[in-house]
Amino acid sequence: RNIFLSRALTNSGLTVDQVHAAYLGGGVPLDGLVPEKPFLGRLGLSGKVPTFTLAVRAFPGTDGTPGPALVAEFPLDRLYAMRGESRLFEIYVTDSKGHPLIAPTSAPVKASVGGGTVETPVFAGLLPKTAATAGTREYDPGGVPMLAAYAPAGNLGLWAVVQIPKARAFEAARRLVTRSLVIAGLVGLAALGLVVLLASSITKPLLLLIRATEQIGQGQFDIQIPASAGDEIGDLGARFRRMGEELGAREAALQDANRRVVESEKMSAIGQLGAGIAHEVKNPLTSIRGYAQMGLRKAPADSPLREYFQTIERETGRSLEILKNLLRFSRQETAEMSPMELNAVVEDTVKLVTHQLGMKNVEVVASLSEQPLHVVGNPNQIEQVLLNLMMNAGDAMESGGTVTVTTKLLPGPKAAIQVADTGGGIPPEIVGRVFDPFFTTKPVGKGTGLGLSVSYGIVKEHKGDITVKSKVGTGTTFTIVIPAVAQSRVEKPRAAAAPEKKLRVINLR
Repeated sequence: RNIFLSRALTNSGLTVDQVHAAYLGGGVPLDGLVPEKPFLGRLGLSGKVPTFTLAVRAFPGTDGTPGPALVAEFPLDRLYAMRGESRLFEIYVTDSKGHPLIAPTSAPVKASVGGGTVETPVFAGLLPKTAATAGTREYDPGGVPMLAAYAPAGNLGLWAVVQIPKARAFEAARRLVTRSLVIAGLVGLAALGLVVLLASSITKPLLLLIRATEQIGQGQFDIQIPASAGDEIGDLGARFRRMGEELGAREAALQDANRRVVESEKMSAIGQLGAGIAHEVKNPLTSIRGYAQMGLRKAPADSPLREYFQTIERETGRSLEILKNLLRFSRQETAEMSPMELNAVVEDTVKLVTHQLGMKNVEVVASLSEQPLHVVGNPNQIEQVLLNLMMNAGDAMESGGTVTVTTKLLPGPKAAIQVADTGGGIPPEIVGRVFDPFFTTKPVGKGTGLGLSVSYGIVKEHKGDITVKSKVGTGTTFTIVIPAVAQSRVEKPRAAAAPEKKLRVINLR
């Protein structure tokens, strides 16, 4: 009994008679077909729709009648679609003898119909002869070296074979190696770029620190290090900047101390020189002044010589006063030191100069400390220093102004006196020379340049210090700092003692 699907045959370009003739004409071994072993083959019935043939025999009936045979044609469209999954490999499905049932369209596959020969690659030499196990081999079927892999497909005696020409396989390997090398090179370049960037971010701040170290070694402490991220190098840079600032401050303090030492040595040398000159010149000047006074007494009232003697006496007196200041500056003449109250000396000095400076339209303002300022010193010398400072301040304010004298107690304890004016100030280029002997900015005949030098020496004798701060157009402030003593060390007020004549010495400025 034959059953056919006429529509499927028509779509394949076949007729029932063609199929019937192919099966009964030896295409399907119906006589030798047994239930235990199905038949598989490529009959090639239609070129329009490639198929392979499967025939099975049912088991015999109870009366021994052979079972019916079922023959089916399976289209290979979907199986051929597997070739699209690989463009390098050739895919085959073979029977147990190695004859391909499914092969690429480029392979000359022809099935055995009616005992004909098969014109297709035979894998009999590739497949194993004993056990149905999978494996890989390198073989040479037709002069072209091939690499193949095989594996059994189910229990129907079918094998799946995948092969590729050896040259193409190594070409793919070479291509893979080439791509791998290119990718590795790109990755290496990227890694090198990252390393260079990271190294630059680390070494650049270090190079800046090295240059800053060289600058500090050359004495340039004003260095600028750019701020970096908040990491260890950033902390190092911040500490390096602080170190440069501290070294700069110490260098400035050291230069100031060195300047003071040089100034002190210069003052000492000039003082010694002045002392020698003063001693050598003082006696002849005294004799000249004495003879001038003698001539003045003996000369008649209407004699023209009296004017000459008066001039000689006046100028020799002025010269002797300068020599006296030189001796005081050189500390050759020491004054008696005793406990004293500084506010009282300042108050007396202010009263002394108020009227004189008021004639120049200069107001004197005293701001005294509420606490008593007890020091050990010489009142006459302190008064002389204050007179020099206040008279100089008055000379600096030709159009009038204000002189402010302030006293206060500093930690230590130390007593401080400030004399500030509202004059034109001292230019920065000469402010450091105001204590130099014979240095003056006054016109010729109005100053000897010894006032501040003598004041400097007097303050040093009192173990104190005198400094000046000035700004052009604003004014000048002199500050005197003298060590203070406890009140218990101060003697009773001098008013209880016998009245003493007070000598006021006004230094020539």
